[in-house]
Amino acid sequence: MNTIEFANPYIFWLVGILSVLVLIFFWWQRKQQKVYAVKIPFLEDLQLAQKKSSKLSFKKFIYFLPWGFFILSVFFLTIALARPQSISEEKKITKNGVDILIALDVSESMLAEDLKPNRMEAAKKYIDEFVSKLKTDRVGLEVFAGKPFTQSPMSFDYNVIRYYLSEISTDTVDQQRRGLNGTAIGDSIVAAINRFKNTKERTSVLVLLTDGEDNTSQVAPVFAAEHARSNGIKIYTIGLGKREGAPLKIKDALGRETYARNPDGSLYKTKFGEKTLKNIAQVSGGKYFYAGSNNALQKSFETINKLEKKEYEAETSVTREDHFWIFLVWGFFSAMVSMGLFLGQNLFLQRSTLHIGW
Repeated sequence: MNTIEFANPYIFWLVGILSVLVLIFFWWQRKQQKVYAVKIPFLEDLQLAQKKSSKLSFKKFIYFLPWGFFILSVFFLTIALARPQSISEEKKITKNGVDILIALDVSESMLAEDLKPNRMEAAKKYIDEFVSKLKTDRVGLEVFAGKPFTQSPMSFDYNVIRYYLSEISTDTVDQQRRGLNGTAIGDSIVAAINRFKNTKERTSVLVLLTDGEDNTSQVAPVFAAEHARSNGIKIYTIGLGKREGAPLKIKDALGRETYARNPDGSLYKTKFGEKTLKNIAQVSGGKYFYAGSNNALQKSFETINKLEKKEYEAETSVTREDHFWIFLVWGFFSAMVSMGLFLGQNLFLQRSTLHIGW
């Protein structure tokens, strides 16, 4: 941001006071001027007629021209003495805030519709809102089902993060392949710890979104949480869905949508592992959030944003650039022109006097 300031603003007051004193002096001199020794009756009429006839004459213009340049030189030199400066402020922000890794469950249970339109789309919506409000934090994305995968590494480019987020679905991890189906919460935490290894100078936070049903982990979730805490990583867990579970829509062999059923023919409902998520948060020093509705999920992210205050260094540098020399040059130029015109006037008057005397 550029602004103009004067380094010596008092100069304007000084010049103003001197100008007033000069005007008072000339006014006093005019009042003290001599009167005519012999009063000629028609002299005043003659002088008045001469003034009227020469009001816009070339001679009058020549007479006032040097005074105009003199006033101009005083104006420019006054500004030069006041030292005008352009001031620009530059704020450098060192982004040393928080590293946030968002781990999103993409197992088929995330298609349950207890959140609208389903858990997956609701999670993506509020993650996008959360990321869009960040300014100084790095963000990464991890997806997991039977195994965890990096969707996006840590980055300050929030638009790229939001693009990768929009591409996430239950198909991001091919759960038809052996070992990739199910939900491995403990393994996802261990994978997140490895992604935080190069961020020791920054606060590390893992936001884990899942229904808490851990059924394929090779590492117990609580043990993984202890390992995270020993590495300075805090885990915020968000439990998605109703505590009593929810029916799950699937497609049959003909591509028709239907609800999943148990082997005995009863309606299948997703399981909600709230105890696991609470233990993970408590052990790691984080916090657990129950998101049984879209509104609760939104508030969970708002709370996390408030809990993780963004600490960053802001360094402001002020640059001042003087511009007085421009006005100094114009002031001296005007003064020289004024002096030249005054000398020219004197020479002209001397020649006129000699001519009249001759």
